[in-house]
Amino acid sequence: MDDITPGATPPRVPPVEPDLLGSAIFLFSEYLQRVADLEIDEDGEDAEDAEDGEEEDSEESPINMREVLDLFAEELGTSVPMTLTLYMRVTALYRLLAASPSLARMAAADEEGGGGLSEDALLAFARLDVRVSRTEAGLVADFDARELRDALSNG
Repeated sequence: MDDITPGATPPRVPPVEPDLLGSAIFLFSEYLQRVADLEIDEDGEDAEDAEDGEEEDSEESPINMREVLDLFAEELGTSVPMTLTLYMRVTALYRLLAASPSLARMAAADEEGGGGLSEDALLAFARLDVRVSRTEAGLVADFDARELRDALSNG
């Protein structure tokens, strides 16, 4: 994907089956929980490093792309293009819902917003366009929050 020349149209992230996306979201949430558990276990060791001025690691994403891609391919048995598509959709969803609690509540299956995604939200995340842009960190895929809010409001 790094072959994209500046000014060229980034690749389109194709739609996926909602059930497949739901499975990928489940696997990704388990992955994030394992990462969080590891960080909690290592906090005793990392506390001294943080005091020594090694705080730059806290700004790094806890998501290891290769690990997630391998997880999706192994657990879901997806092809390389589908695995990449799922990764881009799931990480875009993760960033959007983390940045917008109101959208997270709208997308939730239950009133409290603590459960999984509603069927309408899962369908929207599986079908809506995902914008791909180049940043300093590489290519990043994002949903349009306004478009998603409209899709969830219209159910």
